[in-house]
Amino acid sequence: MDNSNEEIKKYIQAIESAIAKAHLRADDSVEISDIWVITSLPIDLIMECLKSPHLILPSNVSKITSDKKTILKNSAYTGRPNNLLKEE
Repeated sequence: MDNSNEEIKKYIQAIESAIAKAHLRADDSVEISDIWVITSLPIDLIMECLKSPHLILPSNVSKITSDKKTILKNSAYTGRPNNLLKEE
């Protein structure tokens, strides 16, 4: 299929958008099930897109997890901006 690359790019964009909208856990991670809830894409398709070198994680997301297991670490992780840190 000639446009399969274009289709994957659309899915990657949807996943990147979902990651940006998803709830960050205490360790600044996003659970893959949250991506699934937001996008309604099949988990295997989400997993395939997470393996793509074209996927860009926001710098405030440390990793993507599944059942507390790390699926993808973000090498560009910088932490939360100071104004978003939880006050204790």
